[in-house]
Amino acid sequence: MFENIIRFFKRTVKKEQSKDDASSKSTAKERLHLVLMQDRANVSADFLELMKQEIIEVIKKYIEVDESAIDVRLTNKENEDGTNGAPALYANIPILNIKNDARKIDKKDVEEHKNKQNDEEKHEEIDAEEDNIEQDDEIKEEEKQDKEDKKEELEEIVIEDTKENKETKI
Repeated sequence: MFENIIRFFKRTVKKEQSKDDASSKSTAKERLHLVLMQDRANVSADFLELMKQEIIEVIKKYIEVDESAIDVRLTNKENEDGTNGAPALYANIPILNIKNDARKIDKKDVEEHKNKQNDEEKHEEIDAEEDNIEQDDEIKEEEKQDKEDKKEELEEIVIEDTKENKETKI
């Protein structure tokens, strides 16, 4: 009977060890995969963790996320021919809710953007009108100069005619 109890405990311990071994095996496999990916992408684990935290912080400004379920990792992007391609960043971020402030900001941003565009269009119209006025002024100035030149020519012709008439009378 004592032997049966010992066998029972040995089996129980072996089952727990095999469960631990299986979870250890999968954990080790994941870690090795991560190390290989980081090596291929030339990215350290610290850098990846820092990048993950910064991405999460930006996203948390606008939406509520389940931080415990976030999965950010490097994976291999598969090429069309089935070979491993460039590393890709995979982010699975469960969204709990979109913050109301973010929705309001979006509306404000849209309004500000529209107002900014309207202001820019008005400035462009004003600039175009100013350009037209400048061109009109230049044309008027050229026309005025042409008139003055013609007037001077006419005056010279009149003076010459007058001289000729005086000479013929003499």
